[in-house]
Amino acid sequence: MTYALETATWISGPEFDYGSDGAGYFDGHHNHIVKTDFDCDTPEGATLEIASLGYRVARINGQRVGKDELAGEWTRFDKLVYFDRYDISDLLVAGKNSIEIELGNGWYNPAPIPLQDKQSLRDSLAEVGTPQVLAAVVAADGSTLTCTDASWVWCEGQLTFNNLYLGEHRDLGFEGAEQGAVVARPNTRVLTPSVVPACSREGVVMPGVAREFADGILIDMGQMLAGIIEFRFHVRAGQKVTINYAEQLDEEGRLLFPANEIIQQDVLTCIEGENFFTNEFCWHSFRYAFVEGLAMEDLERFDAYYVHTALTQTGDIVTDNASYQQLFDVARRTKLNCIHGIWEGSAHDRFGYGGDMVALFNSNAFLFDTEGLLDKTLGDFSRDQTARGGVPATVPGAGVGSACPAPGEGPLLWQLAYPYLAVRADQWYGRKDLLEREWPQLERFSQYLLSFDPAELAQFCLGDLGGVGDSDGETPDHEFVGWCAILWALGCVDEVAIRLGKQNQTLEAAIEKLHKQIVERFAHADGSFGDSTQTSYAFAAALGLGDRCKLTHKLADAIRANDGVVSCGMFGSMLAFDMLNRFGLDELVEGWLLREQSPSFLDMLSEDSGSLKGSCGGQIISRNHAMMSGYVQWMAQALGGIRVADDAVAANHLVISPFFSPKTNSLTCSYVTPRGQICVGWERQVAGIALTVTVPAGTAADVWVDGAITTIPADNAPVTQAFLIEA
Repeated sequence: MTYALETATWISGPEFDYGSDGAGYFDGHHNHIVKTDFDCDTPEGATLEIASLGYRVARINGQRVGKDELAGEWTRFDKLVYFDRYDISDLLVAGKNSIEIELGNGWYNPAPIPLQDKQSLRDSLAEVGTPQVLAAVVAADGSTLTCTDASWVWCEGQLTFNNLYLGEHRDLGFEGAEQGAVVARPNTRVLTPSVVPACSREGVVMPGVAREFADGILIDMGQMLAGIIEFRFHVRAGQKVTINYAEQLDEEGRLLFPANEIIQQDVLTCIEGENFFTNEFCWHSFRYAFVEGLAMEDLERFDAYYVHTALTQTGDIVTDNASYQQLFDVARRTKLNCIHGIWEGSAHDRFGYGGDMVALFNSNAFLFDTEGLLDKTLGDFSRDQTARGGVPATVPGAGVGSACPAPGEGPLLWQLAYPYLAVRADQWYGRKDLLEREWPQLERFSQYLLSFDPAELAQFCLGDLGGVGDSDGETPDHEFVGWCAILWALGCVDEVAIRLGKQNQTLEAAIEKLHKQIVERFAHADGSFGDSTQTSYAFAAALGLGDRCKLTHKLADAIRANDGVVSCGMFGSMLAFDMLNRFGLDELVEGWLLREQSPSFLDMLSEDSGSLKGSCGGQIISRNHAMMSGYVQWMAQALGGIRVADDAVAANHLVISPFFSPKTNSLTCSYVTPRGQICVGWERQVAGIALTVTVPAGTAADVWVDGAITTIPADNAPVTQAFLIEA
């Protein structure tokens, strides 16, 4: 398919010069606005096709195009650029029209600051530079009304600084004069339509408390959010107003910035009288804001908006158990706080970590339609695959990561995300086309894993990160988990091959050999593995290193011996919750999730910030962190009873087996599959528990009640069945 966009050229203002060391990045450089006029006879049906390197906002006849925020997806810009298409019929008039496109740095022009105490993005990304845009206005008949080329002109914008981490500096009274012709560059890049929904605003958040200090105003939004502000106030011309943002306060009630944390700050140069400011090219992770240079009587409004990828919610749980409802709602909010075009580990560091994708996929896919994110993420992995077949810790590759076999390659459980997500793409969404597209790279990835001695490769593993009590990088059963990660990754590649009908006997023989090696190396006479931790039991049971039922019961014994605390990290917890559910030990997970004393999830939520922290105990990684939100998978599978079967394609086979929590009187769980909505509801009544199950057409379901199975065949029309479990 061809696009009008392909005939356009990339344009911008002149290249920014930051000096050889990049220090000039912070000196103050007005952002660029590119613009032109064009004629249009028939506005109806006209569209704008647009792509950008960096963020952009387009306006036609002074009106903003679309409602997208942070437009301009992060990708390997040297390999592929995504574009968007907007209906602009309502913005055009018959006759002369104007279009201007304001550019922001986004991910294409990052700051020269170290991230995670390592190198800066300017040094690690494959391509950085001055933001550019490619655009075409297309009439309903397919003719091009205008497109970016050397005839466009540019001017300076109000922003003297913008960075998606650090914030924006804006001169609210600046009006940039036309500077002349743009810098035009030929279009040699690969273009493709966006597959991920754009970011958008969701709901206004008004501050809960505002307190005036001698040097400014402290604003408590009452909840943690990832988003942008809208700020109205009155001051004199030329006055400076600064807003600093933080996730927490110190003992004196001032903003607390942990060591090595990036400080988020907006700086405004004001006009006389009423001023208005909203973020355009950054977002903030914060609960608290401190405004300097303003008295309380000058403050008119300070509102905030959640901003995140506009994912369609597919899963929901409603229950009378207030703690479960809070856990569900907070997990949903935290996950959205950490999705801005990619799956982010936290709203603060904003990288797409493969490890988090593995630990959180089932809970993410239950809650939201993640098909587009899967498409982009798998492509990001393959585009960043190294010459010898490894894949990075984050996608797009940001050059960060520890315990990596080589530059550009992530630790094992982070590389696992590539084949793991490929399997899920078919299981949940029926995307065999993605499996076919990625198969050559996945096969090369398996060859990469097999090129190592397992004992050598297993060292490149961060282990079961995020467990209760983790400190100084120590994680449970580090060596054992490294070996298991290799087996798990190879098993996922093999499952992709099976789903594609490309079974590989050599690969299957290698998996069988590695399985035996792990058992011989780590199994003990008492049936335990490795260091006999909860993590070791969870991994051993999930990977079938012994009798899964016996291993899961040993896991249960280990949890009971630990006062009911699940001490696994994010991978072990995911596997533990799943295995405990499969073998009817849900009461242990319930005990952990509803535990009130520290360490616990409910203790984590006691600050009532509406978001999850990065840990249930020990060092807090951040206070707006999705890593621990995987328990939603158990809530859906156990409390809601809905599991997408292992052999499913596009969720066409479901297992329904609710855990009727003794601490809950009623619960409704729904999930929208590609074939329609499944709904499971149950309620305690005098005669017993009334259970209702609704299954969409074309979906097989195995409904387990009191140890008996009722099978609903896939060729049925939509069906609703009621059951009564007698008291």
